[in-house]
Amino acid sequence: MLIVVSMVAVLILGTLALGVLAHRHPQTLAGWTMALARRLAGLRTHWTSVDGWRIAYLEGGRGEPLLLLHGIGADKDNFLLVARELRRHYRVIVPDLPGFGDSERRPDADYRAVTQVGRLRALCRTLGIERFHIGGNSMGGLIAGVYAARHPEEVLSLWLLAPAGVKAARASPLMQAINRGEPLPIFARTVAELRALFAFVMQKPPRLPGYIMRALAQRQAAAYLLNQRIVATLVEGPWLDEIFADGIDIPALIVWGDHDRALDCSGAEVLRRLMPRAQVALLPGIGHVPMMELPRQVVRDYLRFRREISAQQGNTLLA
Repeated sequence: MLIVVSMVAVLILGTLALGVLAHRHPQTLAGWTMALARRLAGLRTHWTSVDGWRIAYLEGGRGEPLLLLHGIGADKDNFLLVARELRRHYRVIVPDLPGFGDSERRPDADYRAVTQVGRLRALCRTLGIERFHIGGNSMGGLIAGVYAARHPEEVLSLWLLAPAGVKAARASPLMQAINRGEPLPIFARTVAELRALFAFVMQKPPRLPGYIMRALAQRQAAAYLLNQRIVATLVEGPWLDEIFADGIDIPALIVWGDHDRALDCSGAEVLRRLMPRAQVALLPGIGHVPMMELPRQVVRDYLRFRREISAQQGNTLLA
């Protein structure tokens, strides 16, 4: 009986301690939670130095390299749900782009897409990667596209998830806000603004514990001004439909939610017309981050896409 009472007391004290930690130090507890989630997903966090920048990245799995790039205001954990499955098939590498997440931030640095491509290329060289598949969401999709256009000999395939930078797409609510100079609903400084952000970019927002929400809001607030400045550089170009104007001979899968209010899904058809080896997966009832809202479907579509690429390559070799 004494042992049972002691165990109960320990559990109660432990629960109270976690409650105090969640209230006073949400970043610490959130960090522990995410570290556990990454480990359960079979991914490990690494750090390296590239061109003088300290960069954090997740890595897991074996096989052909697959580089995944997050969007603005986001980080490597946005791909956690799909990377958990994809690392069973490929060597998955998910960096925090310079200026985001756990990677180094410099308020006055150059964060244009073309500059980030140079840093990513240096990262790939550091990791011993010469040819790879690349995918990205939003800003990450833009950077992936610019990388493929500038270095097509290095990119085996493109996976564009609601990519930014499609000039001929219909103006989304976000682009309209940018054009009017209004506050952007994709950044937050408080928990209330973070909830509004989730509701804007997702049709199916996740239900997260309060301490996670507070930690995320704190990180968003710390990066708020920098994110605003980076948006201003992105809307100056380059534009994917302009750099792809002469066509791009790389297999591509374009994924877009038809309820995307950040970047209008009409961009998918614009890109498909410019990319002879592209196919489109339009997801009904999904917003701007399909890999978080519908991860299983997104993974299934991507694996099918990769199988088709392999089959086409096999047929070419036999011809």
